[in-house]
Amino acid sequence: MSEPLKTRYTLLHRAHDVGDEAAWQELVVYYRRFIAYVLRRMNVPSNDVDDLTQQVLIKLSQNLPSYDRSKARFRTWLSTIIRNTAINHFNKESRNPSRPNALEDSELATQFERPAELDQLIESEWAAFIASTAMERVRAAFKGRAVEVFELGLQGLSAEAVSERTGLSVSTIYTLRKRVKQRLYTEIRSLKSELE
Repeated sequence: MSEPLKTRYTLLHRAHDVGDEAAWQELVVYYRRFIAYVLRRMNVPSNDVDDLTQQVLIKLSQNLPSYDRSKARFRTWLSTIIRNTAINHFNKESRNPSRPNALEDSELATQFERPAELDQLIESEWAAFIASTAMERVRAAFKGRAVEVFELGLQGLSAEAVSERTGLSVSTIYTLRKRVKQRLYTEIRSLKSELE
């Protein structure tokens, strides 16, 4: 088993131990943003996202000792907790007669009661989350215009157009794009091994 995978697996086991606050905090750092990201994609009102994220983290801390790696990946298990928390929220809000969007909340709850649809959403959001987190790491790793050149390429600009815009030579554009792309792939692989 590779060292990053071993470290992540050990982190989950360490987080089981209530006394290992450092492991729990590390787990929270990795997953808080993703939980909020998924809740927003589930159309949870923005003023409720922080509260529901906290509820998911509390449920996670309470249920982590029962997590069985042989039955499901951690992300799949976490997704179930997120889904159930959001559905409970929507159901509760739909019963509140003073809430103007009660019918809409009820429809949202029904939409995510089908696990396959949520699993599909979570998988696509996970990929987007990994890519955006990897890109943040890449931005921190490069100085100068390398990331700018790479992002202009992502916008569809040719090397010649980027050269005109930045004043860098076309060969420099190709070199910078290649370096950033390689680092991005490395960061994506690293994050996947850390978090999956």
